[in-house]
Amino acid sequence: MSGGERPGNPFLLPAATTSRFVLLVTIVLAAAASSFDLVAGGASQWSAAYAPCDLAADAAARAGTRDARALAAGYLGCLRAVGLERAAVALGAMLAVAVAILVLYLVRPRLTIARQHLVPAGEELSGLVAGLAAEEGLRRTPEVLLDANRGTPGGRAFGRYPRYYLRLNIGTLHEARQRGDRSELKAIVLHELAHLRNRDVDLTNLTLSAVWVFAVLVGAPLLVHTAIFDPVRLAPLSIRTLVGVVLVVLLAASVLRAREHYADVRAAMSGGAPVSSWGDVKGSLVRLLRLHPRAADRAEVVRQPGRLLRWMPGEALGAGIAAGLVLPHLMEFVSLWLSNLDRLAYLVSALLAGLPVAAILLAGAFRATLAAMAAGRPAPRGVAAGVALAAGIVLGLLGAPSRMRLSWAESIAAAPVAAAVMAVFLLALCVTYVRWLSACAGAWLPVARSRTLSPVYLGALVPATLLFGPFFGAWVMSAAIGIETRAPGTAVWAILMSVFDAGKLTVLLLAALYPLGSWLLYTSRARGRRLYLDSPREYALPAARVRPLVALAPAAVLTSLVVAAELATTEPILLSLIAGFGPGVRTDSLGDMMAVAAAIVVVLGLLQTLIAVVVSAFTGRGLGPSHAVLAAVAGGLGCSVAIVWEPLARTCATGQCVAADLLSQFAALCMGVLGFGVLVSLLGAGAVSAVRALVALTSPAPVRPLVRPARAWLRRTLAAGALGASALWIAGTAPNWLLQYGFVDLRQSSSFVIAGNAVSPGPPGTVTDREACAAMANASLAPNIGDGYYTAWATAFVRLGAGRSPFLVTLGQAGYADARTAQYRLRDFTTPLNAYCVRVS
Repeated sequence: MSGGERPGNPFLLPAATTSRFVLLVTIVLAAAASSFDLVAGGASQWSAAYAPCDLAADAAARAGTRDARALAAGYLGCLRAVGLERAAVALGAMLAVAVAILVLYLVRPRLTIARQHLVPAGEELSGLVAGLAAEEGLRRTPEVLLDANRGTPGGRAFGRYPRYYLRLNIGTLHEARQRGDRSELKAIVLHELAHLRNRDVDLTNLTLSAVWVFAVLVGAPLLVHTAIFDPVRLAPLSIRTLVGVVLVVLLAASVLRAREHYADVRAAMSGGAPVSSWGDVKGSLVRLLRLHPRAADRAEVVRQPGRLLRWMPGEALGAGIAAGLVLPHLMEFVSLWLSNLDRLAYLVSALLAGLPVAAILLAGAFRATLAAMAAGRPAPRGVAAGVALAAGIVLGLLGAPSRMRLSWAESIAAAPVAAAVMAVFLLALCVTYVRWLSACAGAWLPVARSRTLSPVYLGALVPATLLFGPFFGAWVMSAAIGIETRAPGTAVWAILMSVFDAGKLTVLLLAALYPLGSWLLYTSRARGRRLYLDSPREYALPAARVRPLVALAPAAVLTSLVVAAELATTEPILLSLIAGFGPGVRTDSLGDMMAVAAAIVVVLGLLQTLIAVVVSAFTGRGLGPSHAVLAAVAGGLGCSVAIVWEPLARTCATGQCVAADLLSQFAALCMGVLGFGVLVSLLGAGAVSAVRALVALTSPAPVRPLVRPARAWLRRTLAAGALGASALWIAGTAPNWLLQYGFVDLRQSSSFVIAGNAVSPGPPGTVTDREACAAMANASLAPNIGDGYYTAWATAFVRLGAGRSPFLVTLGQAGYADARTAQYRLRDFTTPLNAYCVRVS
């Protein structure tokens, strides 16, 4: 069966109308908040509002009336007061715009009836509409109204929940009488009823309301206020406002055009003929702004409804713009809620900003993958969508308020090399993310059991949001650090350290394993779907080709054996075995034990990859780059948890280390395993390609696979093993994550000699504030690994204690005392210092 030319069914998944409406609302609210924040912040962009806090902190530090912690708490309290005011401006703008849109949505139907002088239709016409509505299965029959002022044929469905209307032009009735048939009338009615059945009438009402509210409450007031009170900034603000209005109008037009296409297809499914009164339009610009598509486009979509399932890079571009615009405002709210804990605030804010982005991109990926599978084509890669997403994020950040000393545009212009480096990272992250969305769609669509495919989409939305949010926030935070310090190396190190976080690594692992969950449902063939509109028959989607099963088998088997061996005994078998080859190695010493454990994992990783390479090369199955990395992550991390966690706890219980050292050393091991596993697995994937090429050159006949396709029991075993390994990983890293983000406070001394003790603070005034803040920024990037963490901070606090600002000197000296005694929770000082250094010129 080939579906390449058959009309695909676009109603199996959420429509593009919904995706574009979500995008429109997000951008309208974010643009409103950004615009009012820009005006309320004045020419200084809120710097003048924060300046009194800095001056008061310096004055209090100079007077010496409060200790360092009280001084830091007072400074943060002052910042929170200003931040609350700033957040109130943005949140107030969002709420005002949202309420205005809702109010206009409620009153627009009555305004439309009054403005157009619509009157109820007669019983005959109402009966015709009621009969067609019953045939279409509509729960609510719309009230039919006549427009006696429009002599051209046409109609329109409008209203709001729960009352809807169908307006028919008087010209429609005149034409029906002149022609002697009601084909045109029936076509118009079916088209408008299709809008009701597609449930896009409310979206249309809200869309048009959003355009008017944005223009009247955001665009016009900003320009008037600026022209009166700040005419110097009128030109740049006018450009920003014009761009915002054009973007909103373009999105609204896109929503309305999409709903027309879906209504045309729905009406055609009910036997409606094309409406001969469809107009046409010429010119690309007019076509972008037109609320109805061209007649030729509408006819083409009716002939090939699968065009509605295409992956539109424009949606990804808009989603990126929305994420970049809304993130700074969410940061203000969340940072106040979390007491200015920026690291966690970035994570939470990015998760909130990532929800609509993930919803839009995931819907596009599912629609495009469904169309490809129904047509027998490979799933789309989505590279264009990934590039568009990255470009949109940059554009959104350029138009949003910045938490740096300069705006994003000014900072990028001052540090072009660091900005270019971070742009490359962003492009790689976005393309990888979009390709992962496509992989998830290809894995889960064929196994859907529900009546529709929407539950599968909604289920994938959770991991999609969890994956996009943390890494989007990590990139923004790292980009700000790298661009602010104007050091490309710092930018690279910042993004790497942000990724090597217990929480983010856990999300990464679960995201990699998420498509494997679909294998558990391959016990029987999934239910059929009406994939094509030209036939009432239901077809099952072709089963996804799960190629890496055989190649993953060695990793799964070895991991299972290691986990079973370590959990079934009271002694660490592998540690004792390897330690027996070296008489000087002690399994009760932290350093020796970590070295032995790393050696074990390296050997297991090499063995896994070697077997997988051989099996994959001679079976022709699996171990591409992504499959190889998945095997390394699932196998290596699972083994490291099983091997190391119990002996680490025993060693620390004897007084050889403290809890903080246990967690940091464990995190360091897992980071090393991940880095090593990725490198070796990629080399193994390259070796597979080389072996296959060599076999193809030396063998005149095709090589027959040595292993048959994986059975259902093997699929379930591999999936269960991968999920078990991820559960072990989460159990091991959760305590470290709680420590990193301050949910657990451990104040215990270290038994190690800290190199920072040998550093003596210099006299105040010998180091510039900018140099002192740069040293602190570098310490913020130091990995949380044993005593190296305290050494980095002790050195940074020495520089701060030798600064020129009294506030930096006081907190630097107090922080040095904590660092040299290995106090784990240094955030009492690092949070206010980070906030102070943001405004250091």
